[in-house]
Amino acid sequence: MTRQRAAILEVIRAEPRHYTAEEIFDKAKQILPTISRATVYNNLNALADEHLIRRICLEDADVYDRSFEPHVHLICEKCGGIKDMKLDGLAETLEKTLGQSVSSYEFKVEYVCDGCR
Repeated sequence: MTRQRAAILEVIRAEPRHYTAEEIFDKAKQILPTISRATVYNNLNALADEHLIRRICLEDADVYDRSFEPHVHLICEKCGGIKDMKLDGLAETLEKTLGQSVSSYEFKVEYVCDGCR
């Protein structure tokens, strides 16, 4: 693994939150001052393709999640904050309904968080 890719993973895995590519670039620059924006974007794509991180496509910008375990993203309609929520049994319910195995799912729920209510 390259130093650049390792730095990007370090940033994403440092905190349980969702980062935009720009936030990742800014934090990676603190670790590797010579890292370029293009390097960050290219590595984010590669890491997502390798299932080491998850890309969440939102209206304004993609964000990146350190967890590739199946879970739901709760997205506040007002502040844009994102929270993770695990729904036990969802994969099994989907498999039973489809009659096929489910390897992954992406589930986004829009709501208004407590802070914005």
